[in-house]
Amino acid sequence: MRPVKLASAKMASLNRRRLLSALALTMAGALLGAGIVAWRTDTLPFFGSQPCWDSVADEDVDDLFDGKDTETSGIRPAWVDDGELQGSCRVMLSGERPRGVTADIRVHKLNGLSQEQLPWAREFLSTRLTPFGHGLLGMASDTRAWVALPDACTGKPGDFDGPGVVDVALGDDEINRSTDADTNARYQKALSRVAVQVANGTMEELGCEGSLDGPGELAPAPAPESFKRMAADREMCGLEGVVLPKAYVGSGARMRASVGGADGADKADGKSPVRGCDVVTGARTRTEVRLRTVQEPDLTGAFGHSVVNLGRGIDAKGGEVEATGSATRTTAALRAECPKGAVVFIAEDEHDTGGHTFVQDVFPSYVAAEAERLGCGPLDIRIRS
Repeated sequence: MRPVKLASAKMASLNRRRLLSALALTMAGALLGAGIVAWRTDTLPFFGSQPCWDSVADEDVDDLFDGKDTETSGIRPAWVDDGELQGSCRVMLSGERPRGVTADIRVHKLNGLSQEQLPWAREFLSTRLTPFGHGLLGMASDTRAWVALPDACTGKPGDFDGPGVVDVALGDDEINRSTDADTNARYQKALSRVAVQVANGTMEELGCEGSLDGPGELAPAPAPESFKRMAADREMCGLEGVVLPKAYVGSGARMRASVGGADGADKADGKSPVRGCDVVTGARTRTEVRLRTVQEPDLTGAFGHSVVNLGRGIDAKGGEVEATGSATRTTAALRAECPKGAVVFIAEDEHDTGGHTFVQDVFPSYVAAEAERLGCGPLDIRIRS
């Protein structure tokens, strides 16, 4: 049961917003008579309006900010001159010098020709996010959420671009805001609803027909501290033959796999668009080693630049699967045309002690094991020296 104090704060916040709405009706004639024009930028004072071009429900804002008064600013989504989709919204605590967590919301198209998609994947395809249900392409944790816009609205993804998306970032991705599981579940549900609400508001702004249903029931997001210690020579991600090098294990490595495990049984009522695992070492809390399988074909084009332009080429030997990839000492990306659709495999190593051999040592075995799981093996790769 939610504490009475929080429920009272939420009711007070809702009453304040209702009062502002009533004031807005009274003041509307005066504002129009004075010739005041509302620009595309939604900033206070737009009395009575809901955040993010009237799309986000007050109840979800209260869930994210514990019923406290908030301010909103943003730019309505639109196609800009260079063909890019842009829109943004920020919700923060009210006051001259607001402190605390800020919710930053973006509307954009995943551009596969840009180098920005790997950083986006670190935040929004991490093992802390769990997939939406109801047939939606999206994921959420207690600090991050994103949902894809319909192809009919923003264009069908291709080999070098992904879908249009709305993403929501609430504070730090890898530092938990609360140790209370119920509170974090509330944040996760609210973030998933906000992403869908802003997506629907975006579609209306862009003149697109239809709307998205709610995000459905989500599996709980793993806590940031939910890493499990790895013994030497232990298999990574539950995949046979994929072993973390001893140099990394010796530094006290801990691992976290995506929700659903390696048996293919996703725990939400929808297929997870990405699978993989993260590794931290020593006393650190931030991920240093990442393995990802982007198994949703509509997302794979977002990583076109990484597949082609990272550095050294990757050769695929044997089998009948077409594969293309590139790698550096610390990053690798490979796209495979599997029977059920394109898949992109990604490895990243930010481990700062030693010679950064993770990609060279582990990525080939990871690709082979995951390709076998997805029914597009055997896939034997070699990173050029």
